[in-house]
Amino acid sequence: MGYNKKPLKGEISIGNHRGRIRIRWRHEGNRYQLNLPFAYLPENMHHATLKADEIKLDIRKGCFDTTLVKYKPEPVKPVIPTPSQTEIPESTVIYLDQLVSKFNDWTKNIRNINIDLSVDYLGISRMLGRYVNVPLEDIAAKMIGEKWSVITYNRRLNFLSSFFSWLQDTGVITINPLLHVTKRREKRKSKNKRREPLTEEEINDFLEAIRKDTYCHKFSPYRHSLYYPFLKFIFLTGVRNAEAIGLKVKHIDFEARHIEISDTLARTTKGTHHAARISKGTKTGNIRYLPLTEELLALLSPLLHDSEPDSLVFLSPKKLSIDDRMLKKRVIKPVMLALGIADRDLYAARHSFGTRAIQQGMVLTDVAYLMGHSTVDTTIRNYVSVTRPAVVLPTINKQGN
Repeated sequence: MGYNKKPLKGEISIGNHRGRIRIRWRHEGNRYQLNLPFAYLPENMHHATLKADEIKLDIRKGCFDTTLVKYKPEPVKPVIPTPSQTEIPESTVIYLDQLVSKFNDWTKNIRNINIDLSVDYLGISRMLGRYVNVPLEDIAAKMIGEKWSVITYNRRLNFLSSFFSWLQDTGVITINPLLHVTKRREKRKSKNKRREPLTEEEINDFLEAIRKDTYCHKFSPYRHSLYYPFLKFIFLTGVRNAEAIGLKVKHIDFEARHIEISDTLARTTKGTHHAARISKGTKTGNIRYLPLTEELLALLSPLLHDSEPDSLVFLSPKKLSIDDRMLKKRVIKPVMLALGIADRDLYAARHSFGTRAIQQGMVLTDVAYLMGHSTVDTTIRNYVSVTRPAVVLPTINKQGN
């Protein structure tokens, strides 16, 4: 944890440095900083305020101590126990449900995360609240008994271990009960059948049924064809759902002939509807540029007429962001089943893109870039199959003697 900007001239800033309070300031062209032995928590801010006021007053009076010795907190003198004090006191048991408020404070003030918008941190907070009268040292056993996936277990183990280390540093607990707990090894997952790629014939049949409203109920308030540009865009580009939902007019560059993928409208714990989504970067934090082909140009141009730069490209019938969960339930699933295609998620469009790109012989690095993977390993793991038998062997070119 550090500073995002330096303090203005004459000001003293109070910040968070590795979970502790640190104050910084400038005086006569020199930069000073002072670390205080207090956790960066709201209840400790008065220590920093008092120290900052003391320094400001000395600067005004002209007696500022440039060695900072005057301002350093006095070290706590160790208490030498007398014979009557050597008895071991009865240990205080800390229960997990008592740590909920501290976990929420740690999430907000140390991790700088809005807990209400984070599935991981909110889930851990609620979990601790359920562990009523469970001693701190039993946390590992309780976690083993939970029916979590390997990924969920490892993520919660990582977050909680960091939280307990912070509690240990601040003197709330004496040991981290998860310090030596090993992460679980992930077994090879069976592929999600709802995300299996579609063939080119299935893709064409599906998009044509959407475009022509073939299976749209006659009393439906909205036509399936309203979602045709959105669905075709995902099949053509392989972008993630939230990337397509969050695509804005300003991201389409007609002169450079590319589409910038840099923002998303991500779902939160509150749902997938417009009010629940938040704007954030891509999953891997990178920015990529997709070619604006003639097919994409013809698809997108009608949607951008008289639109503001920050307007969304794809809108629901109510002119809000698209709810992909409801779209799957009300449009994608019924049409897929009517066509005789097994039930698929919208994410199957992305897998179809990746599989199609590999089968058509595209370079792996190009596929990884287009799909926004941080490494080629992800592309290989998900889309390159080595189960098909090879039909040829590599040759050795003959050289003249």
